[in-house]
Amino acid sequence: MAIFVLVFSQSAFSGELTKEALQGDWLIVALSGKPESDKDYWQFEGDKFYQNLDGHRISPDKFTVKPGIIDLGYAKIKVLEFDGKEMTANMAGFKYTLKKE
Repeated sequence: MAIFVLVFSQSAFSGELTKEALQGDWLIVALSGKPESDKDYWQFEGDKFYQNLDGHRISPDKFTVKPGIIDLGYAKIKVLEFDGKEMTANMAGFKYTLKKE
């Protein structure tokens, strides 16, 4: 009897992190491992990043994308996982789990 074992190696980045891939609304579904139900968003439009918190859209920041990083100039968002539909990121010491709307 033969036993076959398949081992799959999956990168945390199964999608390419680009400015184009980020475009649109990203719903925050968890913050530091706790489910979020506030309907807060990160929004990417062109080269602008907005936070939409409690229905209030905060002034935009320009952003660029580097490998594993969304660079706001004054701060960097470290992207831990990204597949084009879901993203896990660390911003200011908080771990965000987001889902593209």
